[in-house]
Amino acid sequence: MDNIAQDPTSNSPAQHPAADPEPALFDEHGNYTPSPGTEYPFAISDIARATARLLGRGWSAESGYWGVTGALAGPYTAEFEFVVDYQGDLTLTYTPYEADGFPDSPELPDGVKECGEGVYLELASAADGLDSLAERSAAAIRAVTGYNPDDFDFESSASRQHQIDTGRYLRKGEAEAA
Repeated sequence: MDNIAQDPTSNSPAQHPAADPEPALFDEHGNYTPSPGTEYPFAISDIARATARLLGRGWSAESGYWGVTGALAGPYTAEFEFVVDYQGDLTLTYTPYEADGFPDSPELPDGVKECGEGVYLELASAADGLDSLAERSAAAIRAVTGYNPDDFDFESSASRQHQIDTGRYLRKGEAEAA
């Protein structure tokens, strides 16, 4: 017989944890009603944070309102906002700045498409998983920006001060030229 603890204040034996009923996914009218926080395993802002971790030093992310957006900042003036557009696509919006030196015609990875506001991940869904979406997002950002961490000066005080003043890190050699 199982060793199931009995509640000392009760006259009936304790139920095995597996016997606890799962919350109903449908209400009495047949409407789908999952418990709050159980339908999606992560928020859009989680994708932005995971992408920042993959891109590495010089990148950070912040949650937007309610976690339904995420803002990604890096060594550039441009910031990337993770949003779900009106068609349901995971979209990375941004405004390029001349000082950032983004490629004119980036070679986008498979499954990443241009749109008016930036790029989107074609057929992306939560079922793809957080890690996969972050990897695809990081690849898209590398392509759009031409990002190579070896091109940037993350160490010098001049570059760190420039990032504070302008939002952009200096490229290697820019501090000496100034």
